[in-house]
Amino acid sequence: MSDAVVKPAPGQNNWMDTLRRSYGLIQSLAVLALLIIVLSYLSPRFMTWINISNLMAQMSVILIVAAGMTVVMIAGELDISVGAIVALTSTTAAYLMVNYGITAGLVAGILIGPAFGILNGFIVTQFKIPSFIVTLGTSMMARSLAFVVTGGMVIAGVPAEFKIIGQGKLLDVLGFTETGAFEYLNIPLPFLIAILVYALVWILLTRTAFGKKVYAVGANSTVAMLSGIRVARVKIACMMIVGLTASLAGLLLLSRVGASQADSGRGLEFEVIAAVVIGGTSLYGGQGNVLRTIIGVVIIVLIRNFLNLSRIDIFWQDFATGVIIITAVLLDALQKYIASRR
Repeated sequence: MSDAVVKPAPGQNNWMDTLRRSYGLIQSLAVLALLIIVLSYLSPRFMTWINISNLMAQMSVILIVAAGMTVVMIAGELDISVGAIVALTSTTAAYLMVNYGITAGLVAGILIGPAFGILNGFIVTQFKIPSFIVTLGTSMMARSLAFVVTGGMVIAGVPAEFKIIGQGKLLDVLGFTETGAFEYLNIPLPFLIAILVYALVWILLTRTAFGKKVYAVGANSTVAMLSGIRVARVKIACMMIVGLTASLAGLLLLSRVGASQADSGRGLEFEVIAAVVIGGTSLYGGQGNVLRTIIGVVIIVLIRNFLNLSRIDIFWQDFATGVIIITAVLLDALQKYIASRR
């Protein structure tokens, strides 16, 4: 009697594969849901619409930078200059807007990040220097230039027309003076801009040939090169993308606050990296999902918000962020170890 081969029911394999691929996303959503439940119980003010709306606006800067950082980390690199680029973009744009108009500030501001990205990418790929060291150096350069632009002072007086982008809300801008029952649709414009950025980055990574090259380079740059992929070009392009998102975030920050100082964005790079790792992107490259990065950012922002609402000393907030970063790195290393043992 011959052994019978049991075939899976039609569609069973597809269903199981989909479940396996979605496991990480489901896990992240479960952690986020649990966090929201706990924070709602501990702080009654947490789930109020006023707090949620403020959170949407506040998280927009880190959201946008994290989208670009996801691309870079999938390619196997890091960029810790993003916080300084946010500051340099914000201060330069503020200075030019106050003295020469909105257009001059926008054009100069949006070009700063990609210019630093090209510089970072060129040095990393041509001289084979770790991106952490290169971007550490350019971070110090950008922060220094921000202080040169401001002279150590706050630059205020940004045109009111520009501040609408960062301070406006959807229904208000559309002319609905009485939101009433539609209050929950009155979403801050910065958050909508951040979601648009994520939609574009998602399309770039999942629906284009460039996106496939990014994953290939991050997984194994040698194999990618032997396959005909121009690794250096891909990495430089990724560095440009994260620079562009940092500049966009800097302009958005300027629009929200209405003023700028050289010290803004300090420590932002570490929160961004922690959020991206929590979202499932590997520090070793080749693995990541930009949509899960959103969950990582939300987790970071919710914890900070809870600490603020609980009136916990501000010095402990950085301690909590540090714990989150270490935990995220350890989880990433554990995941890598488990995968290597299979």
